[in-house]
Formats: sequence, structure tokens, C-alpha cells
Amino acid sequence: MLSLSARYLESRNGNFPSSLTLALYQHAIRLLVPQLYMRDIAVIASCVILCVLEMFSCSPKAWRRHLDGCASLMQSLNLRGDSGGKEEAVFWCFARMDLCGGLISLERTLIPVDKWTSEDIPEVSVSTYPRSGGFQDYAKMATNIIAQAMDLFASYHASEGAFGLSAANPLESGAYERRWRRLFDVVKEWFATRPMEMLPVMAVSAKECGSPFPTVLYSNAAAISGNQFAHTAAILMLQRKPRDLALGKVRSILWHARQICGIALSNDHHGAWTNTVQPVWIAGRLMSHPQEHAAIVRLLKRIERETGWATQWRIDDLMEHWGDAED
Repeated sequence: MLSLSARYLESRNGNFPSSLTLALYQHAIRLLVPQLYMRDIAVIASCVILCVLEMFSCSPKAWRRHLDGCASLMQSLNLRGDSGGKEEAVFWCFARMDLCGGLISLERTLIPVDKWTSEDIPEVSVSTYPRSGGFQDYAKMATNIIAQAMDLFASYHASEGAFGLSAANPLESGAYERRWRRLFDVVKEWFATRPMEMLPVMAVSAKECGSPFPTVLYSNAAAISGNQFAHTAAILMLQRKPRDLALGKVRSILWHARQICGIALSNDHHGAWTNTVQPVWIAGRLMSHPQEHAAIVRLLKRIERETGWATQWRIDDLMEHWGDAED
């Protein structure tokens, strides 16, 4: 915790000695390594905290390399998303980092999504998903739904760094369509069955509040991150919808993207902000107006300034995608 705190202070203050962060990190490693054989949740939690430190300290595109060892350790100890108690809490802390790493590299999560729960659930479903009894379960479900989507896209071939369906095999295309339809039904079910705590306490349209994005205010961090992840899942799914599949009346990709940006701008919970960078990047790529671009850039800069979480690299990606010159 001291090494992580030192890294945060270093990110906020250019005069803070980086040598202290490194010394504390190395000391933590020396204390931790002899205990890795122990089946102790404190040891696993320490590894997860050091993963956060490493993600603070390295290029985000190298995150998966730092997460890989911890993923293997958690799997060897059979930690799952329904383990209960501290084990479950530690699993979901890591799972969100694993998911963000997967979104950056457009790959499956390091812990296979079918290993996230101990129950033999053939297909993810809101009604059958293991629950501990709190509304926070819906945030866990949203994380799982994106991981399921990433697994679906990876199963039906990625090309040139982006998920895409290979339609050469009709049988493969049919299987993809069936799985896609079932998972998209889960996305719709998630939104339809959210408990009160996961609903906004205030929602004002962009036109009413005179800003590029709507105001969507939530009362807790689980609702902030859960809803952003669910909107992200909807975007990813709709972008990869089987070509000939008719959906009927559904919200548009752009609506989901504007919700993601509005949620991020309306809620300044720092814990939720660390989960929001990849959803905002995905949503931001769909924006076309300079005012929208400027609002997103200001948001990402504020996140880095206040939390120390690297966002400039995503700003650069968006600027290149938009063709904008930064002010």
C-alpha cells in the first residue's frame, strides 16, 4: 500500500522521488515472494494491489504482461466470482483490470470467462447468474457480459487487430448468430431488470442541460461502472451484429455511446473513473462534433490529473481517429 501510495504521489508531484516508489515496490516483492505458496487471501490481495501499481507505472498496452502472473495464481487457487467473502471481492477487483486489458488489446480475458463462476452455467443469463444478494451483483454481471462478448468475438476470428466474423463458413456464421442473439438478449435483460440502486437518480438530456452530453447521475460506484460496462457491451455487440439479423426496435449505438460519456462527465467517483477510460475511448470514437471531442478530452485530462491513471495515450488515439489537432 505504501508503494502504491508513493506512485500516486509521484504522478501528482513531479518533485516526488521516484526512487522511493521503486524501493518500496522492491521491498514489497521481497516480502511477498516467499509467501506465494501459501493459500492466503492476503497474499493474493497483495498481488492484485501490486498489479494496480504496475498498471500505474507502465504503458497501458503492456498491462496484460503484468496481469498474466496474477491471473495464473488466482486460477491455481480456484478463486472465482462467486467464491464469497474476501476471495470474491479480490476476484472482481482483478477481473475489471483483466477486462480493461482485454479491451485495450482486443483479446479474451486472461482468466477464461467460463472460469469466472463455479456453477456450470452453459450460457450467461441475468436470471441464473450467481448472486451474493446485493445490487452490486449487477455491476459484476455487466463486467461478465463484456467478457462473454469478447470471448464470442475471439471465437469467430479476429483479423488485423480487430474482432471480425469470418463468414466464409455458413455453419460458423450460424453458430455465431445464435450465440450473438442469446448474449444480446442478456444485455437487454440487464437493463430491464436493474434494481433501483442501479438506476439514475437524475437524468437530463443534453439539449435540456445545454451540454454536448446528457447528465446521468448515479448514487454509487457500482451503478456508475455497471451501467457504463453494460452500454459498452451493447456497443460492441451492435458493431458486430450478424449482417442479416433483424432486431426490431433497439437503442442505437450512438445513444449508448452518449450515455457512456454523459455518465463519466456527471459522476466524479475516482474508483469508477479508473474503470471508465476504455468505455469512454470506445464511445469517443463514435463522436463527430468538435464540442463532443473537447468535452471528452477535458474529461480524460481531469481523470489523469486527479487519479494519476494514465489517459493521455487514449487522448492521442482519439485525436488521431478524429483527425483533430489538440488545442
